[in-house]
Amino acid sequence: MIQAFGDKLSELSERYVPEPFVLAVLLTVLTLVLAAVFGEAVAELSFPERLEALADGWFGAFYGTGLMKFALQMVIVLVTGHALALSKPVRSAIERFAGVAKTPGAAVVVVSLVACAASLIQWGLGAIAGAFMAREMGRAFAKRGQPVHYPLLGAAGYAGFLVWHGGFSGSAPLKVAEEGHFLADAVGVIPISETLLGTLNITVIGTLLVLIPLLFWRLMPRDADKMVQYPLDSFEEADAESTDLPPPKTAVEVLERTRLLNLVIGGLLVGVLVYYFAEKGIGGWNLDSINLLFLTLGILLHPSPSSYVNAIVDGVKGAAGIILQFPFYFGILGLLEASGLIEQIAQFFVDISNADTFPIFTFLSAGIVNFFVPSGGGQWAVQGPVIMQAVDTLGVPPQQAIMALAYGDAWTNMLQPFWALPLLGIMGLRAKDIIGYTGFVMLVTGPVMMLLLYLF
Repeated sequence: MIQAFGDKLSELSERYVPEPFVLAVLLTVLTLVLAAVFGEAVAELSFPERLEALADGWFGAFYGTGLMKFALQMVIVLVTGHALALSKPVRSAIERFAGVAKTPGAAVVVVSLVACAASLIQWGLGAIAGAFMAREMGRAFAKRGQPVHYPLLGAAGYAGFLVWHGGFSGSAPLKVAEEGHFLADAVGVIPISETLLGTLNITVIGTLLVLIPLLFWRLMPRDADKMVQYPLDSFEEADAESTDLPPPKTAVEVLERTRLLNLVIGGLLVGVLVYYFAEKGIGGWNLDSINLLFLTLGILLHPSPSSYVNAIVDGVKGAAGIILQFPFYFGILGLLEASGLIEQIAQFFVDISNADTFPIFTFLSAGIVNFFVPSGGGQWAVQGPVIMQAVDTLGVPPQQAIMALAYGDAWTNMLQPFWALPLLGIMGLRAKDIIGYTGFVMLVTGPVMMLLLYLF
């Protein structure tokens, strides 16, 4: 029954789910209409003035400096992670690990667990680790001549984004744990012992770590004829082009292809990392340090500068979606903020809540907003004040409301392919190939998370 339902959703997504860029454009148009018609912040303006205010909000965010920095960070995490995974030591290690799974069901379970574990450590790491584990698992099965459903492996590789906000890079829990955060006057400093390490989060994440692999195991087709196989030839050719180099013929080529230069540069970067973490400790574990770590390891593990450059060039191909689409979602955020719609959505759910139902409605409102603004940090910045004000009014524990927002933000990632762009580029898949399966997982896990929020 589960497999049949999953297959039906996959079939529907194949027909009706647009490509991510088309979805970004459609969401932009929809948000503009909703903002112009319902936005309270621009309601008193004439229609031309309203459009002018929304245009200013859109353009200010579309290429906003802070947001574009984030976009570049994501491009770097993708291409450096890609280059790292193309190094022979890492590929050999992944291939050996992928060889542990002997059946298609076991393969999808392993991929989903790796993706979730990596995302709980750091969401940027999860974006890469899940994708490469899924790709290498598909490669291992193809080399053995054993069938496995490659799109379902891709969906499992994306599953980490269902749990990331309950992990050690969760934006909202980490922000409220900082001294002097922007809501400190309202709720004070809330340590991660009450959020990420609290009973609620441990229970929710523990439940999902059992449920997610089980769902993907049940979704694996039992009939080999229904499985879409890994495109072995095309990937093998691309990887060979990016790592195999002819012997050097000139002094310059010797310099470009010597391991010594990689070891010198990599050694200096290791020194920088050691100094950085000695100063910052675990608090230094963020997207910038992840990028520097990926860069350092990639340089050290590749045999020459030329090999590493070629691997980076190969990885850039998968970053096209990020470069094109991120600004459009930044623009959507600008429209929501300029019109006041994002606060209105949050306030609506506050108004219909009581102390018992508020965490559930916070979860749902965060899920809705995430579909338009797929950024945990950005979402907390605009929804946080409304939610914390309601916490004080309704008498809800603030840590429960914070985690409810975190879970809702992560929940609809399974239907919003924004964060799947790195995975799709790495695996050579389309959004419609995986959304049917991840959408099914979203449908099942949502009621479970809401029930746990109600019980705790």
